Amino acid sequence: MPPDIEAIAEQVFTALADPTRRSILAALAAGGPATATDLAERLPITRQAIAKHLFLLAEVGLVTAEPGER
Repeated sequence: MPPDIEAIAEQVFTALADPTRRSILAALAAGGPATATDLAERLPITRQAIAKHLFLLAEVGLVTAEPGER
């Protein structure tokens, strides 16, 4: 069964609708791979909040976790 393209697009756009997640993606695009702790040092967001946002971004395929990284 092929993936539901509309459902996938909706999930991606929902993830991108949040300005915090866009800031995280921008920081990753500008600075390359980073941990939640690294991002918390660059952004005005707690490490725990960043981790939650990264989890959602990973669920929709916008970021991937590196093996051995948290």
